[in-house]
Amino acid sequence: MKFLKYITLCAAALTLGSCADDFLDKEPSEYASEDQIKEVIERDPSAIQAYITGYYKNLFSPEAQQSHDDFGLKAFELATDLMGDDMAYLTQHFFVYDYMLDNRGSNYRRPTTCWQELYAVISGANEVITNLIGLAEDGDETVETMLGQSYTIRAYCYFWLINLYQQPYQWNQEKPGIPIYTETETRLERVPVKEVYDQILSDIDKGYNYLKGKGISSKAELNEYAAAAIYANVLSFVNDYPDQWNKVAEYAQIAIQGGTLMNEDELLSGFNDINLSEVLWGADINSETNTFYASFMSNMDPFGPGYAGDLGNYKMIASDLYDKIADNDIRKKWFGIDVAESNSHYNVRQYIQRKFVDVGSLGTGDTFCSDYIYLRTGEMYFVAAEALYRAGKTAEAKTMLETIMQTRVPGYTCDKSGDALLEEIEIQKRIEMWGEGRRLFDMKRRNEDLDRTHATNHSATTPKSVPAGDKLFIYQIPDKELNANSAITEQND
Repeated sequence: MKFLKYITLCAAALTLGSCADDFLDKEPSEYASEDQIKEVIERDPSAIQAYITGYYKNLFSPEAQQSHDDFGLKAFELATDLMGDDMAYLTQHFFVYDYMLDNRGSNYRRPTTCWQELYAVISGANEVITNLIGLAEDGDETVETMLGQSYTIRAYCYFWLINLYQQPYQWNQEKPGIPIYTETETRLERVPVKEVYDQILSDIDKGYNYLKGKGISSKAELNEYAAAAIYANVLSFVNDYPDQWNKVAEYAQIAIQGGTLMNEDELLSGFNDINLSEVLWGADINSETNTFYASFMSNMDPFGPGYAGDLGNYKMIASDLYDKIADNDIRKKWFGIDVAESNSHYNVRQYIQRKFVDVGSLGTGDTFCSDYIYLRTGEMYFVAAEALYRAGKTAEAKTMLETIMQTRVPGYTCDKSGDALLEEIEIQKRIEMWGEGRRLFDMKRRNEDLDRTHATNHSATTPKSVPAGDKLFIYQIPDKELNANSAITEQND
């Protein structure tokens, strides 16, 4: 096996994130010998677990955290949702610059932390793969599971990075993408978009196949169904993949097998527990691991003591999307709270979100100790429905749509066909996944313009119309990386 000399197992949990300005710097500061590392891991492969624990933690409590609007993957999801057309925001507080499409500059905090935190996770995954890949042939289930998680999380991080720092694959395959480094090579230059996707596809295929057949032991860790969900989302971007849409549908339907659709009580329970029946993967947050005010619920829960509640920085559904929710749709109860009349901003109280409510506000746990949900089966029904439609299987697409919608709208049936059926699938997914970080990436892969002109509750000062492919939808490479990495010679506009 190939080993990186600077790794010491005893310091694994402390060395996952880069402390240098160059987030891809791999020079050693201290190291154990390769033979020592090899001996320990061959005797007990679980010794590498510290890296896995570390990279999962970096997704919700990042070592590089700089501000209360920085809490890992859920912060990235919220920021990108605010860059789309389905979330409205009327105050000047955390995340307002994302909403204004003005948080992309190379010296700004958002592009810097996204870059550093995602590459820190990749670094941890690389160490697991480097140290375990030589043991994979033994068929040890523990080794295969750790490798599967590491390949899968590396794929997901690169998927986020390439879509944050460059335009979509379909129209931009040869454009400069992002650096890639793995257990076997380091490419510090901006690798072309297509080659980045080649790496993502290779990783997610390995990750899924290592995890296949092993089920779910903990929803706080990646598993075969979560890997299938990521596989489906990745493939939906790759327009030249053989039999693309049938493959997207195949993996989405595999992911669906990992959970059961939520009932009304679960749908209205606050999206704060990874034990909900639809959850495939998330983060198990408790009083020892929470990040207090720098957390998703602090910025979302309208009833709690955080930024959304006590400070009134409410997140709202855009009024035009709200108007598309049927009156008997359970999901309509995700929106609308009572707000004091003295708050003149909120004569739009019916749009304020209550989909996400902290366990502390509900009296079922400590404040800001809500779990984070990253992937769930509900999304996969809509992914599968769109894929089946695009594959020419409209009857199957309609069945997939009706299956989930009947748990949201009692007695739901769909009599639409053609483009109207596709539009129904897309609209219902937008309602379903509101606030879960999917809208911007869907807009980008479908080449949709940003259009906020039909809603009445967007801020008067935010951009209302932006064409698809505009530079406002991608981040610039951080200055810190440009200054430290001479291999990057081209910046985004």
